[in-house]
Amino acid sequence: MLTGKDLLIQGERNYEAGRIPQAFELYRQAIIQIVDKEDVHQKILAVPAEAPQEIIAIAWQNLSACFRSDAGGFTQEAYPDAYNLVYTFRPTAHGHPQFKGPKGRRLLKAIQISAALTLGLLAWGKGDRSSAAKRYHEALTVAATHPPFNAVTPGLKHLDRTTAFEVQEIRDNLAMLMRNDSMTASSIGSGQGVLRKEVLNAPNARLGDVGGISHQETFVVATDGCGRVGCTNRGVGFKRCSACKKTAYCSVDCQKEDWKKHKLTHTS
Repeated sequence: MLTGKDLLIQGERNYEAGRIPQAFELYRQAIIQIVDKEDVHQKILAVPAEAPQEIIAIAWQNLSACFRSDAGGFTQEAYPDAYNLVYTFRPTAHGHPQFKGPKGRRLLKAIQISAALTLGLLAWGKGDRSSAAKRYHEALTVAATHPPFNAVTPGLKHLDRTTAFEVQEIRDNLAMLMRNDSMTASSIGSGQGVLRKEVLNAPNARLGDVGGISHQETFVVATDGCGRVGCTNRGVGFKRCSACKKTAYCSVDCQKEDWKKHKLTHTS
């Protein structure tokens, strides 16, 4: 039986020969083999500092790179088995008891962050901006629990370095979604565009999409805007007013400060 390392090496050979779909499938098999039957911590030590050492992380990075590429047709619909594998490692998923101890939890967090980036890019590519923002928010929440992942700093190597760069990409992508939401909400006015998943009639909105600029008849808001007048914060997972369920706030302080005005909008 081929080991996870064997499958990874075969995948690399196929990739170098231009057989990308075959390589993609071998990367998927390598990950499953390691998770199901091997030690997830096994490493290849002779790798540059710019790459992870863990065999499963190398296979994961390669699999994710195919999904994130603009060419090759690596989509959820074309490769459901691989997509489902990535989905089972999203940050909010449970399980994966193979990742034990501090080192195991660190490795699992890195894979979860990478999975969230991949799922976010795939969702954004399909026009599902709100799901992309959700995945990015989940990834940043995980990254905050392990400081080396949370920022690109000098001296980072291997898994810490590759994950930190992914976190930076996630942070940049989420910032782009928030900017687009703010710009579109401002152009429409009338208090619209402040709640995640709100659908706006914005036929001329210019969207910074994964593939560039596009035009759509409607615009689905990806992030919440803080309901306090004067606060420009946007994000995912803002708490809503428990009375009206229609106004979101970025913090308890903003909600308290806005309460005197906001309570007047409640109907009896």
